[in-house]
Amino acid sequence: MIVANNFITGIPLFIAAILIAPPPVGISAMLKQQFNIDISMAARMLIATLLLLIAWLSLP
Repeated sequence: MIVANNFITGIPLFIAAILIAPPPVGISAMLKQQFNIDISMAARMLIATLLLLIAWLSLP
């Protein structure tokens, strides 16, 4: 995606991957430690699904 300069598709895919990644890598652990915000797994999956839908709709 980055090589083809298709950032509109690549950015939502990257954010979705970080969002559903396990705690050492994922953004949910950082949000919980730094800002004391706990996002449930259902909310993370819903947001990731919406980001994947955005990426799919913006494919060339």
